[in-house]
Amino acid sequence: MKKTSSPFIRNARKDSGSALVIALTFSCIITFGIAGILPLVLTDWKLSSRISGQEAAFSLAESGTEEAIWAILEFGEEESAWTSNGWNESVNGKYWYREWNLSDYGEIYELDDNRVASFRVLTEKVGNTVNTVNIISQGIVTGGKNVAKDYRASRYIETQFNRLNPFEDGAIATDQLDFNGQPTFDSYNSAIEDELNWGDFTRTENVTIGSASTSASDIQLGNATIHGDLKTGSSDDGSESVRGNAQVDGVIKYDEEIELPEVPQPDTSGSGWLNQL
Repeated sequence: MKKTSSPFIRNARKDSGSALVIALTFSCIITFGIAGILPLVLTDWKLSSRISGQEAAFSLAESGTEEAIWAILEFGEEESAWTSNGWNESVNGKYWYREWNLSDYGEIYELDDNRVASFRVLTEKVGNTVNTVNIISQGIVTGGKNVAKDYRASRYIETQFNRLNPFEDGAIATDQLDFNGQPTFDSYNSAIEDELNWGDFTRTENVTIGSASTSASDIQLGNATIHGDLKTGSSDDGSESVRGNAQVDGVIKYDEEIELPEVPQPDTSGSGWLNQL
């Protein structure tokens, strides 16, 4: 007896072979597609990590600039204050410099992805007549999961900072100092107050009033109240005549040599904002 196969079975075998070829074809297409796209994805991933490092480095450089400005306003020309707060003097004696590593301040300040961050600052020394200070700050970020081991992002900021008030004392005259009535001289630290309420501020008794004159009679304080010190270029004759009727909470400093910085006059020419006042 002759055996015959069903036409349905023969067609099923043909369909099965065609499906396998199609599946292999699509698999190859997908494999080659992934192989072609994967390098692009990895490159984009690394590029994003590098951009993130550069942005972090710029933010660190900004932090360095802020630290320098704070030090200028806080320490001024007191060299011992700079050195005691971690700043170093350059070899030529013209600059202060310092470096901060975020890892020294605990995990809360560290960057993610095992990145190491730091910033360096170079600040021109503050002199008696220097009201414009040059600042150079550098932010540095190294390492990270998605970049090369030797990856390093660095950003610089160079700026000039103008000190708004070059005077260290409250009111100093070159010669005669004459107060009428009952003026009060005081100083406050607004950084420790929650609200801008002058009446509730904690006075620091840090104001200084005085005259560079060597004649005690040039200081006429009237009935002034000075919550701080009084300076005079005159000698101490034992009578405290420079005090008069004034109340001085601090000390009276005699034989003081006071060097007043030169302050340029504002330009009132043209159509600047100063002419609108």
